[in-house]
Amino acid sequence: MTTDTHLRRGGSLLLVDFTQHGNSAPYRLEGWSGQEQAHVWAVGEASSLRLPAPAQTGPLVMDLDVATPQVNDWSLAIVLRVTVNGTPIGAVRISGPTRVRCLIDRDLLPPCAPIDIRFDHPCHARISFLRDTPDDRSLGACFYALALYPPWLSPAAAAAWPLAEGFAIAELESERQAAGEPAQAASYAFRAGREGQALLGEGWHFDAAGNAWSGDRYAQLALPAPTRPGRYAVRFDICPLFVRDTLPAQRVNILLDGAVIGQFKTGYETVLCVPLPAELADPGGTLRFTLALPDGLAMDGFGGAHEGRFLGIVLDRVTVLPVPDAHAALAGLRDDDAIPLPPIATSARFLDEPVEALPDAVHQALGIAVPDILRHFDSLGDNCAFGIAQRKAGCDVLGLLRFANAPLPALMRGIEDGFRAADDKGRIALNWVPSDPGEFVLGIDEYGIHWHTDVFDASVDAASLFARQAVRLGYLRRKFYEGLAAGRKIMTVSRADPRKHPIPLPQADELPYWEEKPENLRWAELLPLFLGLNERGRNTLLFLTHCERGRRPGTVELLAPGVMRGYTDSFVISADSNVRDHASWMRIAANAWLLEHGANAGFRGREAG
Repeated sequence: MTTDTHLRRGGSLLLVDFTQHGNSAPYRLEGWSGQEQAHVWAVGEASSLRLPAPAQTGPLVMDLDVATPQVNDWSLAIVLRVTVNGTPIGAVRISGPTRVRCLIDRDLLPPCAPIDIRFDHPCHARISFLRDTPDDRSLGACFYALALYPPWLSPAAAAAWPLAEGFAIAELESERQAAGEPAQAASYAFRAGREGQALLGEGWHFDAAGNAWSGDRYAQLALPAPTRPGRYAVRFDICPLFVRDTLPAQRVNILLDGAVIGQFKTGYETVLCVPLPAELADPGGTLRFTLALPDGLAMDGFGGAHEGRFLGIVLDRVTVLPVPDAHAALAGLRDDDAIPLPPIATSARFLDEPVEALPDAVHQALGIAVPDILRHFDSLGDNCAFGIAQRKAGCDVLGLLRFANAPLPALMRGIEDGFRAADDKGRIALNWVPSDPGEFVLGIDEYGIHWHTDVFDASVDAASLFARQAVRLGYLRRKFYEGLAAGRKIMTVSRADPRKHPIPLPQADELPYWEEKPENLRWAELLPLFLGLNERGRNTLLFLTHCERGRRPGTVELLAPGVMRGYTDSFVISADSNVRDHASWMRIAANAWLLEHGANAGFRGREAG
């Protein structure tokens, strides 16, 4: 045995020193930032160590000296989960310098084998989302030291590595199990006079219309926690303040009990749904949220009704959603703008063939024609691009939303209502839209969804057209839900085309409009949609984004069982069948089909083939 600082390995006491002149480098594997003078930061979702085999058999005590990130003059909280040789042994919430202590059972320590330790930090925080700083790392825990020793050696270990001043001691607790049926969804609306108003804490005010605005850079709310253990996610329906050229997007940080659980940058009215870590939610207790909004604006100088106010976001509703056991793998997935979710499988075939040669290449390689592949897909909007691509590839199938403009909030309203309005003529309207060319458009205003009729003659009898279109819409609704129940479709969703907005008084040499660039869809926005679609059957959701991080058009990634992300170079596609601009859509379909029948096959109980 030795405790010499130059030879801290082997024997019955192992001390790992994370300081600049310490010995941690040979033991560190993935998930670490660079060496700093007194510590090393774990970054991202997880970090890992490989320690030498213990000299003796038996259980071991692990003492871990860690700290949490600082934001200005306060400490964030973090959740630290520990896994030893592939077996989770516990988790703990900490909010400052802490010595975490746990016992590693002898059954987890094979003789003469190294010890692999994984630290998961689901509440990692990118500090640049919380305050202005050039440090763009997403920080988990700050590691100072680790001691590993048999229980009988506790006095010697304490003498070799005494507890530093300011450090508390916390015992690692067994990970909470999500056993049993979770509680039902609970939803709270925050307009003035609604049930959620009493749940708002500091940092809120109401405008004349009754909207709940954040009025400070930190706004708090406290909700009842679910009454039963289980897997949950929390959905925030928000609309950030948007000021063209001044505030095109805001950083929105969601904290629970002082720990970051989601970080986003958005200028959209949207839904942000984040997993609820079990370590931060005592059944029957209180969920104490803070929304950290560093980009809100003081309205002094803007004039109007908000003069003298500070505005950040409008909070419309918060919903605590149960995640069924069938989708347990999704309950812990955090995919936000700080760190995107890495894929578990990728398909990137057929990326170089020209559009004319692509159908034959796919058919020869996969033994199935492109139109037959495309029949497995059902488009949910936001626009008609995927439906037009299906038509150009020789697949003209019926679909409720194939030729509809259905922005994500509108789509969610329809899914939550079961699209019942599509069976009620009194809730459907037919209008002539004098665009170029003009067209009759069917709409359900309460959803905010509009359908193309492909009728461009304004002299057509509107009453007869409405009767036919309303019957057709009801039929498509029934077929849509039959398809969901069968679980045989890949449901596809994307953002809309870029939208142009007029500028009332353009400046000199300025165009009379500005173009709203669409943000890429996020898994955090789509989790409620996925759960809604899968209430009736196992359905895969494919969402499309612009190419990024070196991805080529047509690439598809499997993020989790039942969830895929596809990459395209443009969401704009011509309705002219003579314009052959649908190659990336065919590539996406072929690669998604490959993943669906390979890496994703088990999602619906099929064998990979």
